[in-house]
Amino acid sequence: MKRSHLLGLQVGLLVIAGATTAIGQPATTSKSTRAPLLTTLFNAASDNENNAIISDIAALLQQPNSTTAPSSVESALSALRRQLSNGAPSIEDAAYGITKAGLIPPDILNLLNGYADSELNSLQNKNPPPNDNIYPTKAPGDAPYSLSEETLRSAIHIPSSFEYGQNNKTPIILVPGTAIPAGTTFTFNFGKLGNTHAVDPVWLNLPSASLSDAQVNAEFVAYAINYISTQSKSNQPVTILSWSQGGLNTQWALKFWPSTRSKVKDFIAISPDFHGTVIRTLVCPALSLLVCTPALWQQGYNTSFIRTLRAHDGDSAYVPTTIIYSTFDEIVQPQSGPFASALLRDVRGVGVTAAHIQTVCAGRVGGGFYTHEGLLYNPLAWALALDAIAHDGPADLDRIDRDGVCGLMVAPELDLSDLLGTEGLLVIAVMELVLYKPHTIAEPPIMDYASS
Repeated sequence: MKRSHLLGLQVGLLVIAGATTAIGQPATTSKSTRAPLLTTLFNAASDNENNAIISDIAALLQQPNSTTAPSSVESALSALRRQLSNGAPSIEDAAYGITKAGLIPPDILNLLNGYADSELNSLQNKNPPPNDNIYPTKAPGDAPYSLSEETLRSAIHIPSSFEYGQNNKTPIILVPGTAIPAGTTFTFNFGKLGNTHAVDPVWLNLPSASLSDAQVNAEFVAYAINYISTQSKSNQPVTILSWSQGGLNTQWALKFWPSTRSKVKDFIAISPDFHGTVIRTLVCPALSLLVCTPALWQQGYNTSFIRTLRAHDGDSAYVPTTIIYSTFDEIVQPQSGPFASALLRDVRGVGVTAAHIQTVCAGRVGGGFYTHEGLLYNPLAWALALDAIAHDGPADLDRIDRDGVCGLMVAPELDLSDLLGTEGLLVIAVMELVLYKPHTIAEPPIMDYASS
């Protein structure tokens, strides 16, 4: 793809998101007066001389019955593989590729449009004070918070249906990854857990879509663990389910806020990068300053943040941990073999299950071409998550129907629209990357509590 085309896409996406005054926050313009995303794409194409890619996207999206749109899960996964199996030079290329393949049809785009206005992504949730003293510290040894308790508490989105551990439901905190707000991230996948299982999900809305300092992101995780547990029946321990950077943020919280460890029943990490990534498209030196953010710096291979996390057995689980990862992760690499970024040791003997889907489901469709975001709808990821939630300790591969699960293409609870909605998250990620400010030229310094 020509660089001018990439710049055109970036400008177009900036226009798309122009109704947002701050990342993850609604603009002053009301939702009813905002132009539909398709119209915005056409306007961007007509106003921008580097409009080839934007025009192509708009042309595809104006054809609801386009023959390029996948009509089945199988055809969608095949289209995804054709676009991304050889890798993508950048996340912009990946977003363009999936749009070109018809993986963002208009019905899904309508749900993604206006995501910044959604209450699901709000940073101003009205949650009551905790039932116990958890701030400024819950127990000796916890790191100090740099944010106010009100800020930390208001980032927790608690649905009105949440039962706080009543009726044998397991409270679960969903922690998002880089560049996509939590409510939108989980709308098409694990946010639906509570529909068919005895699980009560809440999610954590992080400022700037997790693009700012990961050390600060971890403060939200640490506080949410103690808060949801304190509010729940009999101080019930919670389950954490993270995606991407959410795994790093959770592991950092468990390391530097020891009080959280007894309050976590399970930690389920989807596509985590505990050891960073060698993919140059995620590491700032390979990118223009346009998309250079603190969290992107920190997630490079062998950064100060990653080295600090790994030190003193921080690369080993603190609580029962289930990890699911894929060879075909387009964001985090390596993700296979003994040096996979997703792997954690188990020196504390708490229990770790690490499932490489291409190994567990070798030769079966459930172990096929699943991307960084694709694991959010992968059937094995869902089966292992549910197994971990239902039992003490991490998931156990011997407890699941491996033949049945590996024969599926998506989790039984999901369908084609969920797959397409999840893949559409890449377009949102590009918008968030373009909009983020201020850009940085180096990773943030390690905080004093972690540098000693």
